[in-house]
Amino acid sequence: MADRPIAKVLDTLSRRWSIPVIYAVAEGRCRFNDLHRHLEGINHKVLIETVYRLQRDGYLDGPLTAPGGRGRTDAPPYALTGLGWQLWGLIEDIDKWSKEREQYLVRAPAEFDRLAR
Repeated sequence: MADRPIAKVLDTLSRRWSIPVIYAVAEGRCRFNDLHRHLEGINHKVLIETVYRLQRDGYLDGPLTAPGGRGRTDAPPYALTGLGWQLWGLIEDIDKWSKEREQYLVRAPAEFDRLAR
C-alpha cells in the first residue's frame, strides 16, 4: 500500500496541521503571519514545515520557505493549486459526510466500549 498514490494523500492528510492550513488558505488566509495568528497552537517552525510540505506535495503555491528559514513580510500570498482545490473538495465532502453521521460517530465508540466491558 505504501507505494500507492492514496498512501501519499493519506500521509498528507494525517499530518496534524495539513487540513487546518489547507482550510485557512481556502478561506482566504493567505499570508504567513495571518496563518500563524489564525492557527492557534501552531508554532512558527511547524507552520513553515507544514507549508513547505504542502508546497512540495503540490497542494500549495506561494513563497518558498525551506524548513528552518524565516517568512518574508513582502512575500506574495499562498494559494491552493488546482490539485489543492481538488483535495479541498474531498475534505469538504468528508466534512459533510461526518456531520451527517455525527450521532453515529459519537455513539459507536461508546457502544463498543460498553459491550467490551
